[in-house]
Amino acid sequence: MADGSTLVKVNENGKEFSEDNLKWALENSGGWANFLACLKAYLEYGIQLRKGAFDFMRK
Repeated sequence: MADGSTLVKVNENGKEFSEDNLKWALENSGGWANFLACLKAYLEYGIQLRKGAFDFMRK
């Protein structure tokens, strides 16, 4: 941005409106919030909050 800040937009699309997809969107938005918070920690302080967090999925 002009003031040196960064704007991140996340756009999820392609889903029809339904109860199941609404539930998915609410759960998914929490995932994005967590990911962006971890990204901020890494970019500003070099802290890798997600390192090892998904190792259980590799087994």
